[in-house]
Amino acid sequence: MICAASVRISAAPAAPTPSAPAGGASVQEPFALSWSTVSDPSGIVAYNWQVSTSSSFSPVILQHSTSGQTTDTVSGLANGTYFWRVQAVNGAFEQGAWSAARSFTVTGVSASAPGTPSLGPPKGYSTFHPYEVMTFNWSAAPGAATYVLQAATDPSFPVLTRIQFDNIPNTNTTFSFAIGNPEGNYFARVFAVDAGGVFSAPSNVINFSVFFNNPVPPPPSPLSPANAATLTLPITFTWTDVPNPQPSGYDLEVARDSGFQNIEERAYQLNNPTRTVLSLTPGQKFWRVHSVQGNASPTTAAVTAWSSTRTFTVSSAPPTPVSVSFTSDPLTSGDTVWVQLQLTAAPAAATAIPLTSSNQSAAPVPASVTMPANIAWTQFQMQAGQVTADTPATITATLNGKSASGSLTIAPAALKSLSISPSTISGGAQPGAIVMLTGQAPPGGAVVSLSSDSPAVSPPPSVFVNAGSFSTSFALQTSSVTQNTTATVTASWNGKNAQAQVTLLPQPQPASLTLDPTTTVGTGGGSFGRVTIASAQSTDTTFQLTSSHPSIASVPGSMIVPAGVTAGGFNVFTTQVTTQTIVTISVTGGGVTKSATLTVNPDQAPPPPPPPPSAATLTVTASGRSGERVTSSPTGIDVAVGSSGSASFSARTSIRLSVTNGRSAIWSGACSSGGRRRSSCTFTINGNASVTANVQ
Repeated sequence: MICAASVRISAAPAAPTPSAPAGGASVQEPFALSWSTVSDPSGIVAYNWQVSTSSSFSPVILQHSTSGQTTDTVSGLANGTYFWRVQAVNGAFEQGAWSAARSFTVTGVSASAPGTPSLGPPKGYSTFHPYEVMTFNWSAAPGAATYVLQAATDPSFPVLTRIQFDNIPNTNTTFSFAIGNPEGNYFARVFAVDAGGVFSAPSNVINFSVFFNNPVPPPPSPLSPANAATLTLPITFTWTDVPNPQPSGYDLEVARDSGFQNIEERAYQLNNPTRTVLSLTPGQKFWRVHSVQGNASPTTAAVTAWSSTRTFTVSSAPPTPVSVSFTSDPLTSGDTVWVQLQLTAAPAAATAIPLTSSNQSAAPVPASVTMPANIAWTQFQMQAGQVTADTPATITATLNGKSASGSLTIAPAALKSLSISPSTISGGAQPGAIVMLTGQAPPGGAVVSLSSDSPAVSPPPSVFVNAGSFSTSFALQTSSVTQNTTATVTASWNGKNAQAQVTLLPQPQPASLTLDPTTTVGTGGGSFGRVTIASAQSTDTTFQLTSSHPSIASVPGSMIVPAGVTAGGFNVFTTQVTTQTIVTISVTGGGVTKSATLTVNPDQAPPPPPPPPSAATLTVTASGRSGERVTSSPTGIDVAVGSSGSASFSARTSIRLSVTNGRSAIWSGACSSGGRRRSSCTFTINGNASVTANVQ
């Protein structure tokens, strides 16, 4: 019997007919392309259009899609003659045939288009290396909301091969980028784009190249310190920028010898033409700098020559303190800060440097800090003490009869913030709240007062932040509401206030509560609760949960029915009981409570294991080399090759099977040799078993 079936083979949609602009028309940008509507059984979901300088559409220099509209706006073309075409895309995402090409000529831009920026040459030069960052600048254009920068090896800037940077903010008329590949001669241009997405006419075109073998710029020139100067630490090095400075491009070396074989300081990938060195040993030093300008090959960097070498001498005078500084100032009670100490020179041996504080309780420091040998800079941590008002303190370091000091201010801890999460919740549910202080709470702790501007949200009158803590958390009690209600909660402490808002939504009523299973054992038992509501809500709905015996069957304080669905779940965890206990689990919301009961039974002892069999039968089958036999110890099995035999053994007996005449076999079954030849095989029989011996 032959059955026939009808199969619809879909056809691609027909080509639209261009309608505007008229063929060969002259237009000013922005202008509209329009075309006829196309029908398709699966519907039309999009139209694609393309613009090219060639009727063959090679290359395509502009393209776009609409979501079914039969018109679109064109802008961003230079003056000249172009061709355009359009195709339809149906609901099966099949692209139709392209329409016939139609030409138009752009003669300029209208007053509604943004102004055209003027693109300047790239910074430094126009011969770059792969991965060398290039910087372009252009003039600000009237009406620009953003800018678009394009680069391509084809001066027509084809869509498929050009590099394009969109949405450059109108506050920026500078943009930097690097090209890794391909190598080539490039063209760049920029557009202004207004808030409606209309492009200006393209800017002038700038030429540049990207090749591995492009010339490397000259090296930087040293500026400071002065050549042959004698200095104390710290020492700041400066040099001239190269023509096209690179992010992380400079490398600095300081050595003890002019050949830079004994380098004391290496500072690589520096962003700026300056570097401060904190530690160097006494004596004459040599320094130089160079710049990395992208890549000279796929595996090597394009590096300038080293700068000319300069010398200086680090003073050998006994080291003394230069500065005491802090990583932050002011500091809040309980906060920690790094205290940084700089010397004029590095001591030859580890040296203890005495420290003092003008207010040891507010800014406690150790009696001394040790500077390691051959190091002139160190830091240590200091934790601010408790103060009741802004308190200045000065830290002083003394060595070899000279001192240096640094001052900072310690502020008392204050209220920093109040946060509520979630900030939108069903009325009657309990959001969480956190009070944060700017520093540690004082020795007596911090009592933070709370208030609400709505009776629907009831915070506790106050919360306590333990001494030494930075925060505390608490739950907010809320009430059911009949309409969206926003409440502002205010926290107050030590003269400062912080506020947070929470929005309560009308809470639907729980429609049902079910438990599965409804009977369980205490240890290792449990159940899953499911709460339903009558209709899905636009936001999560939170309900409160309770257990009549939380020590036996515990539930979370709340559960959520997610937005867009009508049910949510929660777990019930049980513990051991000695007698059967009935626990009532309840869910509350919208003024309604639904309950279900869970029966928790005492744990049951596991059943005893079945007794082992008193006897077991072993069956052996022998195959392979004729004339041989397989025997067992204890005796019972004596089987000739080509036959089988069985014997009964006591359970848990260790049995050794062997081949006569010292032959070996490949054993499988209850006793296996894993595919290897063995003269015997030993195993313990616990129940009826079979073994096959392939005698070799």
